[in-house]
Amino acid sequence: MRPLTLLIKPAAGLCNMNCRYCFYRSACEGRDNGVMSRRTVDALLRKVREYRPSSLTVLFQGGEPTLAGTDFYRYFIAGVRAAVPAPTSFGLQTNGLLIDDEWADLFREHGFLIGLSLDGDRATNDRYRRDHRGESVFDRVMNAAGTLERRGVEFNILSVIDGENAGDIERTWRFFKESGFRFLQFIPCLEEGSGVSLSPQRYEAFLKQSFDLWYDDWRKGDYISVRHIDNYVGILMGRPPENCAMCGVCGSYFVAEANGDLYPCDFYCKEEYRVGTVFDATPFAVGEKHRAFIEQSYLIHERCRSCRYYPLCRGGCRRDRINGLTENRYCEAYTRFFGYAFDRMAAVAESLSGTL
Repeated sequence: MRPLTLLIKPAAGLCNMNCRYCFYRSACEGRDNGVMSRRTVDALLRKVREYRPSSLTVLFQGGEPTLAGTDFYRYFIAGVRAAVPAPTSFGLQTNGLLIDDEWADLFREHGFLIGLSLDGDRATNDRYRRDHRGESVFDRVMNAAGTLERRGVEFNILSVIDGENAGDIERTWRFFKESGFRFLQFIPCLEEGSGVSLSPQRYEAFLKQSFDLWYDDWRKGDYISVRHIDNYVGILMGRPPENCAMCGVCGSYFVAEANGDLYPCDFYCKEEYRVGTVFDATPFAVGEKHRAFIEQSYLIHERCRSCRYYPLCRGGCRRDRINGLTENRYCEAYTRFFGYAFDRMAAVAESLSGTL
């Protein structure tokens, strides 16, 4: 028995926003986007039951996953409870536009961890995150955050980092703190032809400045959880990273599209990477095509493997790999950041190790 992690796109590419930097929109072009049918849900859960995982993690993404409606989730969750005796956890990433008390109560009842997308204050968020009419969604997202907090739902803020806000991260940090957001995830953007990009130089500046802000607050006893920093400190404490992008090896989960197609990674939901379907006899067995995808993540340049910081970097996420997947486009940014922050991260790790 092994743990199983599923990232499910219940509404496929359907979305009620038009974010300029969205990488997933192009992957959904030409598809019959729609909500996952109950037939597909039943097939998926039947295969999960046959797999007999030691634990099950189900993460819902999109598009916008709340477009599937609350009835979809009630049906899915009831099916999981009936089919899977193993410990199960749920998470969902949302733009927040549909979140109301009904949604929040459903999340709280079933212990969902929510990722709420918000790039920063009104001006920062409005730069690329707008609805289909081109209107600001800032107030609606902030109202969603208030609803989740009021109804007792755990949530993280998901903030995309691009060349613009990477150079102004102190402003974003202060806004998040003033808003009471204590759990943050910063996600480097993918250009994907959108014209929105993040250069290695800007990413280096972001890594250094965000760490300085985090470390200064940590020394004052004002801890803010930042996912990538938490992972680096955890690695220095001897823990495996929980962020798959920091593991150095792909293949930690399956993506299930609304039509039941399976993929090895959220960033590779294209036909050439499809590894099966939930209607296959053994969909969660790693076949030849899936294995080849995983093995490609081992193609790290010897220069990287001999680097002092490789145990922290591990080559980074495959989506950022260049030169035959052997090097990371942000290698120089990571090297300079680790040189800048390593001693302080190690001190934090040592301090925390003594308290556990």
